[in-house]
Amino acid sequence: MNRAIAWSLAVLLSVTAVAQESKPKFDVASVRSATPGETGGRVQFLPGRLRAQNVSLDFLIQQTYGIRDYQVVAAPEWRAIIGDGYGRRYYIDATGDPSANEQSVKEMTKTLLAERFALRLHTEKRELPVYQLNVAKGGAKGARAADGPPGGIGIMASGWIRGEGVTPLHFVNILSRYLDRPVIDGTNLSGVLDFDLTWTPQDALLTGNAQELGFTGGECPAAFADLVARYKLKERNTTCPNIFVAVEEQLGLRLEPTRAPVDVLVIDSVSRPTEN
Repeated sequence: MNRAIAWSLAVLLSVTAVAQESKPKFDVASVRSATPGETGGRVQFLPGRLRAQNVSLDFLIQQTYGIRDYQVVAAPEWRAIIGDGYGRRYYIDATGDPSANEQSVKEMTKTLLAERFALRLHTEKRELPVYQLNVAKGGAKGARAADGPPGGIGIMASGWIRGEGVTPLHFVNILSRYLDRPVIDGTNLSGVLDFDLTWTPQDALLTGNAQELGFTGGECPAAFADLVARYKLKERNTTCPNIFVAVEEQLGLRLEPTRAPVDVLVIDSVSRPTEN
């Protein structure tokens, strides 16, 4: 091997080693399997710490990469490892720099997933079913010019969100959390939205406990009125139909099914974790 080639190879190996070492990592990490059949679970990205309690690898990936379940693409052999099921949940407790913020902890978690679960993945765009948010026949309600300070969305309760000065793009991102597919903006609205959206959550309808939660006959729970009185809020909607009806009746917008390119995360390979 001549000198030039040897020098180039040494530089390449050095750069690769530095790149690998520069990946943010936890100082200490514990991974163990949860007891099969255990219920409940959550993931917390705390300052300098990851706490995952009784969660599937699939759910941890979604929380770490900020995606939904329909954005995870995996072959059956990999789905069998990451999917939620009997004996496929974990407890993970990892700590690092206590000053690390949430995003930094998520980057550390990506490294942990690569090292302990041998997770290899890539992102790409695929055409998937989506909902497109369009302006309904009567026109958008609460739309106005963006002539004030930036607004935001308040999640008042399950089935109730309130927005002030919200851009359509921000709104569709919020709506995507409550639906079984992504929402894209087709409104062509140049301003912002002020709204009060109340609906019966889909999970309450699917589990059949809507009435138990107070969503009776399309009406909102009495707890909503209690919140209005307690915090002296402005008047709100009193009806809670399904979210598709609510968006059209209360906001003058429509959720219409279509297909569009969506960012997805493709699992290339993964394995059972090394535990300790």
